[in-house]
Amino acid sequence: MSSPFWQETRIQTWRWFLHSKRRPIVVISGLMQPIIWMSLFVLVLQDSMEGAVGTNYLDFVTPGALLFTAFNAALNAGVPILFDREMGFLDRIRAAPLVDRFSIVLSSAIHISVMTLLQCLVIVAATAVLGVSFAGGFTGALVGLLALILVIFGFTSVSLGLAFQFRRHFEMLAVIMIVTLPMIFLSSAFAPLENLPGWLRTCVVFNPVTMAIEPLRMVYTNPDWTMTTTLTTVVGVGLNAWHFFGGLIAFNLLCGRWARKVLAKKLA
Repeated sequence: MSSPFWQETRIQTWRWFLHSKRRPIVVISGLMQPIIWMSLFVLVLQDSMEGAVGTNYLDFVTPGALLFTAFNAALNAGVPILFDREMGFLDRIRAAPLVDRFSIVLSSAIHISVMTLLQCLVIVAATAVLGVSFAGGFTGALVGLLALILVIFGFTSVSLGLAFQFRRHFEMLAVIMIVTLPMIFLSSAFAPLENLPGWLRTCVVFNPVTMAIEPLRMVYTNPDWTMTTTLTTVVGVGLNAWHFFGGLIAFNLLCGRWARKVLAKKLA
């Protein structure tokens, strides 16, 4: 028999899935958006970028599209909670005799994680139909899944923390709009790191989106990958998948610590 905390979390998670079921256009648009973005980038940049990436541009951009989807969905995870605050529903939940109010944010995090992974599966299926095959095998799939999960968890923590920092949803949406495009375009999602100037490459490597894209692209396109394969060189130092995953874990710890402080104060 599950504990009261997990019962609360399960019921609130089911509520979020009911919201998605009753608003199918939101789910459909979320599934179609990454495919539209990827199609546009391939159509516009394929001829000019294939020489730079050394392979079919669709093969190169697919891991970037997966990370873009995970990043964008996770960064918007707190918006529904902000709507609950504006409508007063969150106050009703907080007034309920909950065992632990952390179940409020955990349920939202579970929902957005499942929906985001579903979006990623749609991209994988769509690109497979177009001829993009996954080369990394079962172990590579686990490595790629870990990269996606770390991005989802990290930016979901940021988003949920921001949801309790702002009072209106348009304030948070404005911040998301400011953050999203620079983090995506200042990453290796749509262009290889080797094409960037040295100083800019150094900055881009510290972008959490890049930290996830590089290992994911390695296992997606290279059947002979290893965790010690050098993915890029910055200031004469070769960086491999272990370095990038270490950076992602550090990013998650920092985001989780900050979000925990915010939630402990706001949910008290």
